[in-house]
Amino acid sequence: MQCSWKAVILLALASIAIQYTAIRTFTAKPFHICPVPNPLNCGLGQETEAFERICDEYPYFTYNVSRKTHILILATTRSGSSFVGQLFNQHSDVFYLFEPLYHVQTTLIPRLSHSKSTADRRVMLGASRDLLRSLYGCDLYFLESYIKPPPVNHTTDKLFRRGASKALCSPPVCDVFGPSEVNIEEGDCVKKCSTLNMTLATDSCKERRHVAIKIVRVPEIGDLKALVEDPRLNLKIIQLVRDPRGILSSRIETFRDTYRLWRIWRATDLH
Repeated sequence: MQCSWKAVILLALASIAIQYTAIRTFTAKPFHICPVPNPLNCGLGQETEAFERICDEYPYFTYNVSRKTHILILATTRSGSSFVGQLFNQHSDVFYLFEPLYHVQTTLIPRLSHSKSTADRRVMLGASRDLLRSLYGCDLYFLESYIKPPPVNHTTDKLFRRGASKALCSPPVCDVFGPSEVNIEEGDCVKKCSTLNMTLATDSCKERRHVAIKIVRVPEIGDLKALVEDPRLNLKIIQLVRDPRGILSSRIETFRDTYRLWRIWRATDLH
């Protein structure tokens, strides 16, 4: 059967119209999905209920189409995490935060430290997870709930180790140091920069392509699973491991009161 040239043209135009409509559909508005178990991570043990819970809490969210890579530096105290964090902190396209879970710990642990309730432990775990998820989305206002005393008009001078973040000591957050400043001492930042404006910090976070967070206060490592499997974050975890003898030696010198008995033991010849 032969087709006329008019029929061929009509079929070609119809094909172009269908493709154009499809392209417009996927580019005119964000693509909403709900997280699904990743078959590549079957070794972690997928839990259907966990994914259903996330879908209930966040029924619509945009997939990380830009594929921004965020970093979580996970370690124990005195294992070199501050040094590794500073490597990321020096990159101009990284928004770095030093131990934001400190505020969760100081706010919740005094109330929950003597509690053996599973529900109370879940409060601590959930608060840590939700805060990290918000910070990776540049929602720094969420952090205000744990800063004491509470920020006034989204400004505070109580953010833990604010000076350890180059992004929080540079424009637009702080105009004292110019963009060309390479080595900004933490103490100079705290002294010379005014109180931290969380709105400006949020804007600075959104302008950068990556968020790096260093933590040593994860109450339960398994609770990070929900963050790793969240397609919005594209999160990569760097876990630092150090010889425990080096960790103990460093802690004895850094936390002298806490490790007083260890220092006495080390000073004797009994070991």
